[in-house]
Amino acid sequence: MRLTCLFCFFLLAAISPLWAGHTPKTLIFLRVHVQTAGEGLSAQQATTLALPPDNENIQVRALPEATESDLIDVKVDAASQVRLFFNRRGTVNLSASTAQNQGRILVVLINGQVVYAPTIDEQITNGELDIPHPLNPDVIKLLQQTAAANAKEASRD
Repeated sequence: MRLTCLFCFFLLAAISPLWAGHTPKTLIFLRVHVQTAGEGLSAQQATTLALPPDNENIQVRALPEATESDLIDVKVDAASQVRLFFNRRGTVNLSASTAQNQGRILVVLINGQVVYAPTIDEQITNGELDIPHPLNPDVIKLLQQTAAANAKEASRD
């Protein structure tokens, strides 16, 4: 009985967006955060992340600078470097945060996993963020699908 109730709950949770008239848009979760000193900030304003490979803990702003909803294109070059392209909002946020936080760490998370965490050494003004190492092909495909959906939606506006 308990298992049946649990199954029904998950089934309802899965199809409830369909009843609301839409399907879930997000295929993947992308978050770009900037390191902060964290001094005097509440848990709603800053959070702790562990950076690979040695699990160094740093404080980052809780609100991301860019997310998957800001993604408009994803390209992979011959060296398997991944380039993320962001819309105007993502571009403005990345430009401002990288200008104001030189020497701090920019953290790129995909589905909650840190995939890249460089030290900010220059302002990103073009809305493009390079991940200089290969990502899982399935992850790249989901990023590309999300970007294509965002671009298509933006063209309707």
